[in-house]
Amino acid sequence: EVEYYVYSREKGGKVSAEGVKVLPKGSIPKPMVKEEMLYGKVVRPLRSVNPDQADYCGLIVSKSEEGKVLGEYQFGIASLLNKKELLQEGDPVNFQVSVNEPFAYNIKSNKQKLRANVEAVKGQFGFLAFEQEEGKKLFFHMSEVEGGEVLQVGDQVEFVVVTNSRTKKHSACCVRKLGASQRPERLISKLKTLSLEEGTRGGPKLIVIRQPRGPDGTRGFAAVRGKIEETAPIDLMEQLTAQ
Repeated sequence: EVEYYVYSREKGGKVSAEGVKVLPKGSIPKPMVKEEMLYGKVVRPLRSVNPDQADYCGLIVSKSEEGKVLGEYQFGIASLLNKKELLQEGDPVNFQVSVNEPFAYNIKSNKQKLRANVEAVKGQFGFLAFEQEEGKKLFFHMSEVEGGEVLQVGDQVEFVVVTNSRTKKHSACCVRKLGASQRPERLISKLKTLSLEEGTRGGPKLIVIRQPRGPDGTRGFAAVRGKIEETAPIDLMEQLTAQ
């Protein structure tokens, strides 16, 4: 929530917000909406989703079961219950309408949510064991993870697939961790193989990570660590006879 004043430039006629000041949360009263919950589809996303379009606001069309248009409602980023939800053309939604104007609020996506395990994590990006296109693992940015969770390989997550309007690349958004972590199948397979190898050898494998050292600091057992004085053999029978 911010406070600002509108500045209109003489050249080009562009309008911008100036002197933007952050306000305490709750400073702006919530819009009055009708109680009725409507259902519709996004026919135009926000410009932040499709930068090529001229209109900033998105547009939702509500239709009856017979296909008759009941109304068209614009919406902005503040209209979304989940601000990270990137609504795209064709997404089904339910929403409420302002009592003063045909503007949609409290928009919630009804898009199908999918599940998969995290297969790899590289820096700020994660990759899921899910292919939207053949041979390409679906990726996500860590900023899309809900609840501040730190995801690791093997975690099961719920997500929504979105498509970049420019590059046509698919990615996951609204990523939510589910339950406890699970080991990836490749790791489980490797552990099973190691267990079988240990069983055939009759026990666990011993790995020497360094050579042993002697008291004088030399390595191994082959080094000569001093001379042994040679002495003549003693005849025990001679000693007994002499006594």
